[in-house]
Amino acid sequence: MSDKNIFEKAGDIVENVTKFKKQSKLQAGYMERDEFQDSNLKKGFFCYNCIYWIDMTGGKCMIVDDKGMDVFGNTSNVIAAHGCCNGYEPNFDTINEKKEVVVE
Repeated sequence: MSDKNIFEKAGDIVENVTKFKKQSKLQAGYMERDEFQDSNLKKGFFCYNCIYWIDMTGGKCMIVDDKGMDVFGNTSNVIAAHGCCNGYEPNFDTINEKKEVVVE
C-alpha cells in the first residue's frame, strides 16, 4: 500500500468522525455517583475502563457530550472516570485482569 493510500484513508476516517453527533448524557443513560468516586476504577463498569473515554481536562468521551444533566439530574460538565453509560465498551488495556489467590 502506498503512502498516498494510507493518508487518504486516514483523512476519510477523520472526516467521518467529525460528522458524528455525540449523544446527550440523558440519551446515553449516563450516571455519575459520588459514592464511586474513591473506588478502584480498574475494576468495574466505569468510564475509566471504557474504550471511548479520554482522560484529559477532567474527562471526555468520544460518544457522549460532557455538558448537560445525567439521569439523576446532576450537571458536572465532565465525563467522570467513575461514571458509566449504556455505551460502555471495556478497554482491556486498563482493566486489571490479575487474579490473586491468597493461601494462609
